[in-house]
Amino acid sequence: MIAVQALHKHYTHQGQAIAALDDVSLRIEPGEIFGIIGRSGAGKSTLIRCLNLLERPDSGQVIIGDEALTALDDATLQQRRQRIGMVFQHFNLLRSRTVAGNVRFPLELAGTLSTAQMDARVEELLGLVSLVGLLDHRHKRPTQLSGGQKQRVGIARALANHPDVLLCDEATSALDPETTDAILTLLADINRQLGLTIVLITHDMRVIRQLCDSVAVLDRGRVVETGKVLEVFLSPEHAVTQSLLAETGLGPGRLTGIWRERISSPVIRLSFVGQPALQPVLDKVGRETGLRLNLLSGTLSEIKNTPFGQLLAGVLASDVELSALPAIFAREGVRCEVL
Repeated sequence: MIAVQALHKHYTHQGQAIAALDDVSLRIEPGEIFGIIGRSGAGKSTLIRCLNLLERPDSGQVIIGDEALTALDDATLQQRRQRIGMVFQHFNLLRSRTVAGNVRFPLELAGTLSTAQMDARVEELLGLVSLVGLLDHRHKRPTQLSGGQKQRVGIARALANHPDVLLCDEATSALDPETTDAILTLLADINRQLGLTIVLITHDMRVIRQLCDSVAVLDRGRVVETGKVLEVFLSPEHAVTQSLLAETGLGPGRLTGIWRERISSPVIRLSFVGQPALQPVLDKVGRETGLRLNLLSGTLSEIKNTPFGQLLAGVLASDVELSALPAIFAREGVRCEVL
């Protein structure tokens, strides 16, 4: 478990104090993939660097397991950081070292394994993160690798000392979409195989949708919304969350502009999660209630392999009262909101 309690962090710019983090509190469960999202300047990078105290907050606590990192002395903190892996946006590989040498580096710093044990661990890690041919590249320098290969090496290095937590600082933002998908799949596999808690920051809602269990939305250094990804995606409460979702076409349907002016019929929003998204629910309810709909917009996608969809529809006719529709759809496992 990771608990962040009332973190504050300020920087000084041209004599003025600027709040990077303002009373941030979070709870991240063991084995969870937790996403932190926000626009540039929201405080994401500061927050993730405070989780391993690469940056110290002005006040507040960071607790991992039953240990308050913010209370540790420098020597003890240095040891504890060996159990917190970190993957960086721009890879941060040592150009003077080979692929194997980069993965080996944190093992050398820890100084707990023999040469043979380090060799075996490097081979194990390169096999774990390997794409076709990566093991064959163990003697190459970072400049000879593609972006995706570099990031896989960065992930292997972060896993070297069997961490309890893996922090990912915009780990896919420097990659093309296809490579991003491959890295996200790798992180999901690592989470599943090792039971590793992963905390990642991103500006891309698609990354949150594909990988994360829970999400926190940051704006100007404050947590403005947090919860399970499915709930946040289907019922975003804060304007920042709604805006981020709308930009990716994943937000809940809303009537705006010319549509609001020209649609005279009552409008409902239907949210489908899991199996109901794959069933002919509209046909069944329509036959039972005489419900006729004019579909206005819709989304069908998935969140971490869970199908979900939303439809915005005008009600043209119904044999039942409009107020009865939420309960009728609820029996089919579908959320119905009368807008």
